[in-house]
Amino acid sequence: MQSRESNRAITIGALATLLAALALAVPLLDRLIDAAWQWYKFAGYSSAGHITLSLTTGQAFSVLLAATFGCGLWFHRLANNRSASHAKRLAFCAMCVTVVVLASYWLLGVSSLNVWRA
Repeated sequence: MQSRESNRAITIGALATLLAALALAVPLLDRLIDAAWQWYKFAGYSSAGHITLSLTTGQAFSVLLAATFGCGLWFHRLANNRSASHAKRLAFCAMCVTVVVLASYWLLGVSSLNVWRA
């Protein structure tokens, strides 16, 4: 009985980690939409439109994503040890989402569509 309850707790934790990763994807999606709009709006002009990203906000965002990735990894290992396949998949999805969000943020940051602000 305790094994079933602990597997359920691991599944709930893995789901919460996935939801946190998806919630952290929302600000990135906003910035990507703004960048696409600026690129579309000013295409062909001599001074193209830019979005601004803050370096300190980017660093804080990266720390939150790293913590979310760490939680996902922890739940993945717990699920692997307990043979909880559903929790293992959820935790793996959370890790994948955090990696994609982190890479997308910094790729947007180094693109020509961004101007850094202090």
